[in-house]
Amino acid sequence: VVSIMASVKPLVSTIVLLLLVVYIVGCYFTQLTLNYRLDCVRAIDTGEECLQDGPELLNEYYGSLGTTCLHLFQTVTGGLEWRHIVNPLIDHISPWMAIVFCFYVVFTSLALMNIVTGVFVETALQRGREDKDVYMINHLRELFGKLDENHNGQISWQELEENLQEPRLLTFFKEIDIDISEAKGLFHLLDR
Repeated sequence: VVSIMASVKPLVSTIVLLLLVVYIVGCYFTQLTLNYRLDCVRAIDTGEECLQDGPELLNEYYGSLGTTCLHLFQTVTGGLEWRHIVNPLIDHISPWMAIVFCFYVVFTSLALMNIVTGVFVETALQRGREDKDVYMINHLRELFGKLDENHNGQISWQELEENLQEPRLLTFFKEIDIDISEAKGLFHLLDR
């Protein structure tokens, strides 16, 4: 539960980043669609030909900024097949829109989602290290309390040496990657 709570801040910042990318790309595609529809109206007014199904298909996916952002979000999260949403752009605006759209999908799917995964994994690992440190400190406090045989609040080398074969002390030395033969050096280092 604590690891999940520690991940809330990165989760919120990632959602904001995703929404920002969707918003920027949504503005771009909505503006392209609006320009196409205006050009189509001008073409009809001057008697030129305009693909009549173009504005309807474009309006379905890119009619407003909200609609565009919703469809772009659905595209990245698997709620909508992106070939349906990119075909009107290819057919009526430019075939180059396929490349722009592919870049959007690749960026959000691979780059952004990998960042999200990395943030959550790093947060969980960091929390695990912190939990291990807290456990080790509590374990050490309890262990040193037992080693202090005369209850004066200090451990002498003699008290430590008498308990060097206790399994909990051996486990502690193993956890901090120190051989039992180096116990005296560690004791004198800490005793300063």
